[in-house]
Amino acid sequence: MDNEIIAFSLPKIGEAEKNIQDSFDSSPERKLAAMSDGAGSSLYPRKWADILVQSFCKSPENPIESIKISCQEWLKPLQEEWRQYYLEKVRSSNRKWWTGGSSTKDHGSATFIGLRFQDDENDAEKGKWQAVAVGDSCLFKLESNTQKLTAFPINDSQKFKSVTPCLASLPEYKSSPPNFHEGCYEDGDIFLLTTDALAQWLLADYENNGDEWKQIFAIKERDEFVSLITQLRQNKLIKNDDTTVALIKTPEEITEELAVQQENDDATEDDDETLEQPIGDEEELTVDAPTAEAR
Repeated sequence: MDNEIIAFSLPKIGEAEKNIQDSFDSSPERKLAAMSDGAGSSLYPRKWADILVQSFCKSPENPIESIKISCQEWLKPLQEEWRQYYLEKVRSSNRKWWTGGSSTKDHGSATFIGLRFQDDENDAEKGKWQAVAVGDSCLFKLESNTQKLTAFPINDSQKFKSVTPCLASLPEYKSSPPNFHEGCYEDGDIFLLTTDALAQWLLADYENNGDEWKQIFAIKERDEFVSLITQLRQNKLIKNDDTTVALIKTPEEITEELAVQQENDDATEDDDETLEQPIGDEEELTVDAPTAEAR
């Protein structure tokens, strides 16, 4: 069975949906997922965020291992793709005055977090996960059995800064080094990828022994997401920023014995309904993950 994935985005107040600078993607088999938050002060940040997540999720090999070997080499073809997009823009006959950027806005910047799942060959109900992160887009893992919460790469709400590490869209500019983390998961565990505004609130609420952070893991519909973010903004609990979340639930396998039992129970219930019908009408936050530091 594949992982269940739902993702939602909401622009900052006063902005249109088309102006969201965040991007999310997942691979067809749902073993890879990635999120990126384009820096609004940079040039074509959404395009750069799109290139990052799409390239990660389309990789035929393990992209995290490739990034471990050399993040710079992994970025090269992605940076060239962004450069060609930029050149196409500036050469267009319909170019606007701002198309080419400026001396202080001449490349894209974005945070990045990528997640990879790997099945356990010896246990169908367990698996391993790997993550890579640059900046303050975060991953949370909620264990279904123990309610233990893992946070990466930031696990302290006070460590979010106004300036965060980013990946640069041109090799002429230095990209921040990535952080890596890995662990195991069991069927039913939920992973959450989210951009910084919601991540900071989630950690702060958890640190204050609150329970509201759990709401985000129970979201199933866009209306629920919009309602929660709107309420948090109105109460000034999160900053006014593009907010994106992706919930990834690992499948809960049903054993053959349980499946047969369920079929028998369903059949019994159907028989009973036919006979009765008249004729006629505790949480724990993991703290061993490395924490990103602001530049």
